[in-house]
Amino acid sequence: MIKSINDLEPTEFNRRYGTEILQKSLSNPINQSTQILDWILESDECVPFAITITFKNLVPLETSDGMKRAVEYQFENRVLNKIKKRLSRSSSKWNLVLPMDPFFQYEYEQGSFFKPVPKSNAPHHIHGVLFVKTELAPRIFNYDLQELDVRLKKDLYSLDTVSSFLIEPLIRSEADDWMNYIRKEKSLSELTV
Repeated sequence: MIKSINDLEPTEFNRRYGTEILQKSLSNPINQSTQILDWILESDECVPFAITITFKNLVPLETSDGMKRAVEYQFENRVLNKIKKRLSRSSSKWNLVLPMDPFFQYEYEQGSFFKPVPKSNAPHHIHGVLFVKTELAPRIFNYDLQELDVRLKKDLYSLDTVSSFLIEPLIRSEADDWMNYIRKEKSLSELTV
């Protein structure tokens, strides 16, 4: 990503058209998403968490993209509600505990040529980034024990459609790799928000 004109090689073409190249680079959706992530990682107001949730026993909601819609519904209305409830018991404050909507991507049938996943057992899951206010982050993750909060763990296990989950603080040095992995080279605007 080109962040300034100084990032360009000192050629005649770049001297002449450098400003235009910089504007196009900064307006690219993937570069904009990288700028948003960089801003969030530098901010002390919130803590990003890497989140992966695998679902089971789902019933398709519609005929087209039914499983995707079922997973998104379970994530947005059940899993996120459990997390919001852990952050604040008052449902009127749920919009305030998460400063931004989470970025997430639905995936399924992750296998390879050598290890195919049968369609009947295809794991439907979500990869994403969840942003929590810094003062509320210890309610989700116990930093002393380096594990998810016991109460939140219990709440997530109580959901009959959740098979497994992993929620941990996003390490700043690995943030770009995680975002590239979850979006599969898509921009943040293409992710479900």
